[in-house]
Amino acid sequence: MKRNALLAVITSLVLTTSVFAGCGKKEQAPNNNSTEDKEVVIKLGCWGSSPAETKLLDDQIAEFNKEFPKIKVQKEVITNDYNQAMQTRIASKTEPDVFYLDVSLAPAYMEKATAPIDEYLDKEDLKDFNENLLKGFQKDGKTYGLPKDYNSLAIFYNQEMLDKAGVKPPSTWTELEEASKKLTKDGVKALALADDSARFVPFIFQAGGKVMDGEKIAFNTLEAAKALDFYYSFVKNGQAADPKSLGEGWNGDALAHKKVAMVIEGGWMIPFMKESAPDVKYGISALPKGEQTGNLAFTVAYAMSKNTKNPKQSAELIKFLTGKKAQEMTADSGLAIPTRKSMADVYTSKYPERAALVEGAKGAEVFCYGEKHAKIQDALAKAGEKLRLNKLPDGKAALEDAEKASMQ
Repeated sequence: MKRNALLAVITSLVLTTSVFAGCGKKEQAPNNNSTEDKEVVIKLGCWGSSPAETKLLDDQIAEFNKEFPKIKVQKEVITNDYNQAMQTRIASKTEPDVFYLDVSLAPAYMEKATAPIDEYLDKEDLKDFNENLLKGFQKDGKTYGLPKDYNSLAIFYNQEMLDKAGVKPPSTWTELEEASKKLTKDGVKALALADDSARFVPFIFQAGGKVMDGEKIAFNTLEAAKALDFYYSFVKNGQAADPKSLGEGWNGDALAHKKVAMVIEGGWMIPFMKESAPDVKYGISALPKGEQTGNLAFTVAYAMSKNTKNPKQSAELIKFLTGKKAQEMTADSGLAIPTRKSMADVYTSKYPERAALVEGAKGAEVFCYGEKHAKIQDALAKAGEKLRLNKLPDGKAALEDAEKASMQ
């Protein structure tokens, strides 16, 4: 999934609940399953992507049309703020039959805007999906979407810098501390660290903490405070800086421009580095382990509108686009990681250097903080910034500040 698309999704999420609440009670979609010989049009909503991603989806749709010639897919690319545009369409019941649903939005969409699809699914086939990814689109025993691909976080590092410093990719917190001391030299920082919960929350998991307990905030704990203090200790020790302080837009720019030796990012770095820094030799390693391993998984599902007049055909499209043939196409493209367990080896056999991203998803928590995701995400980011700028004394105070802001 494109990084900018994800940011647009998260930014607009805060509006979602109020918009859906204003829609009133939705009518149940008629179970008007067309006969096999009747041609129907299914509208597929997606956000704008790179030329390569666009071609992949178009090729998958073309394969679907070969198997289901009576179901015509009309792709609708939704530009600008995807979530806001979808809210407007849902309110007027003009949304596509099938559409992208980011996991961070799922709690706000499930039941209110999307229909459960369990009656169209094979329970045995469902077991092929990574459980933690699928769980992000399930509620009260019902499935509201099938995840199409994902990314996890890893350390992307400048291979030349690590070699010169005699450093191996760190696998523990202690090793990360030692490596950062050696890599901070000649005007280069060891790390670029953003004030972003999507980057420091994995450390909370690694310390034995958590962010949410259902819809209840659960991050104001000693474990989480320890993790936040650890994350920002590199900044306070002069071994890391936020991208803006480095004169860069985001972590990826800092690595591409050789201002840091390591960043914590996902698979979206791969096409970015190929385009922006083809001369930089880099490697990918797993996030360092604290008390335990911990990571975030970023995933997007195909979901079905509650208002579709063709639920059977919409479900067929969802199943195909997340099926083995389509996911093998995704694996071959290298643009994202397939969500089916059976496709993991297909991906890693072709791209063995990316194995850390696949391993990182095992047991990872999906990037979702419930229906108040955007508010909690913003509160944590602002609290992290205050800690970095010494406006708050420690991680405990920062998490107390974030909890208070999240509940206002």
